[in-house]
Amino acid sequence: MNKLVRAVFTLTAFSVIDRGLGFLFKIFLSREMGAAALGEYQAALSFFFALATLTTSGLPLIAGKKTAGFLAAGRKKDADSVVGAGLVVNCALSLALAATVLACSSLLTHILSDGGSAMLLLIMLPALFFGGAGAAFRGNLWGREKFFAVSLVELLEQIFRIAICVVMFAAGMGKTTAAALSLVAATGISAGITAAVFFAGGGRVGSPKGQLRPLIAESAPISALRAASSLTGVLMAIVVPFLFSVSGYTEEQSLAMYGAGVGMAMPLLFLPITVIGSLSYALIPELGKAAAMGNGGEVRSRTETAIKFSVIVSAACIPMFWGVGEGVGMFLYGDAVAGEAIKRGTFLLIPIALENITSSMMNSLGMEKQGFVNYVIGTAVTVGAMFCFYGDFSVGAFVAAMFAGLTLSTALDVLCIKKHTGISLSFFATVFGACMLAVPCALLTEWIYRLAQGLPEIVGIIVAAAAGTAGILLLMWAFGFYSGFLLRRSRKKAGAPRRKHLPTRG
Repeated sequence: MNKLVRAVFTLTAFSVIDRGLGFLFKIFLSREMGAAALGEYQAALSFFFALATLTTSGLPLIAGKKTAGFLAAGRKKDADSVVGAGLVVNCALSLALAATVLACSSLLTHILSDGGSAMLLLIMLPALFFGGAGAAFRGNLWGREKFFAVSLVELLEQIFRIAICVVMFAAGMGKTTAAALSLVAATGISAGITAAVFFAGGGRVGSPKGQLRPLIAESAPISALRAASSLTGVLMAIVVPFLFSVSGYTEEQSLAMYGAGVGMAMPLLFLPITVIGSLSYALIPELGKAAAMGNGGEVRSRTETAIKFSVIVSAACIPMFWGVGEGVGMFLYGDAVAGEAIKRGTFLLIPIALENITSSMMNSLGMEKQGFVNYVIGTAVTVGAMFCFYGDFSVGAFVAAMFAGLTLSTALDVLCIKKHTGISLSFFATVFGACMLAVPCALLTEWIYRLAQGLPEIVGIIVAAAAGTAGILLLMWAFGFYSGFLLRRSRKKAGAPRRKHLPTRG
């Protein structure tokens, strides 16, 4: 099996399990805490994650890319120095963030609109330090392609967090306090295990001298991008309800529309990212290594293949989301608006997938700053497009604005990647072809779902979704969309045509 494909499968499998456990944990917390306490905890957690993004997003990705490049060039000391630089940067930044929060604790009570949320945030602060230290080691393990070890540690962190929280609940500790402390404890255990795996595998922490400035310069735009994403979520939480309210909805209805469209529908629309995100993480060290070795052909091949793979994965979900989206919204949430948002949001599947993979490639190829600029431009267009529907805002308008922003930022990323690597734009044919094949399959899914109305709702959803998905997968196979994605090498036979495979490292 191709090494890159194996890495994608490993990351995807662990990601699915991790997300599944996280989903079950959220259900458990909501039932144990109640709505009010859960809201208090969620407010503190959202603020904490916004802070943690600065230490756990950009640095491990860049550390992984630089480590892969240094090792490919035989510069192990430089790779060790990256770890040392990462530890210095993240630990210093974590302490600075914690000190800032402590200094502004009285102000946070007003910002979070709840004294309890501010106190929970203070309890979570040690997790900033643990997460930052663990991220420095994790970046090195990524660069050394230790995907199984990294994924296992992340899964163990989720398991420890759940187990510790359950034990604290059983011991009679306050629910919100126990949830916050379980986060801190699990993050600390995860950082310790990550460090142990790093040293057990022969890793060394070198002098940060010579790597501090490059690491900060390259990781800062990614961290800023991820932090901007968090701020974008806050911006949307303000803008979208406002536009609904000026369109004739009451304040309560506006919040409900926002919750249905963003809180309920969007997580499902990001479902394909589970697979594509795994490819992104696996691809970063591969592209970094190929670029460091000056292997332009391999960079182009992997880039083109990854983009086409993302299109195929997202297109395979189009019939399902369009055909049974309304039914899924009612079945899962009991909300017709959520169902409408899921169905209309089908148009976002391919832009979401392409934006995710191209932004990761920009990071891999050393264009982090331009990637951040492209993201800001796309976000500005999204917000601007929303205000074009001022006074007549709807779920459809929200989707149209998101489509415009995501498409523009993706197009800008592709142009930058093409200029840097010389990739072919042939994937546009894949996008067009996949969308055309999705149309009859989506109609088939919708038709089967209507025919199954007499059956239990879950049965109708599963049958219709399975039929539509199978249909588009078969059509893409018939039209040769999978060329280049075979998992095993085939032996050459006399007279047999050559078959293309996923590019391997040179």
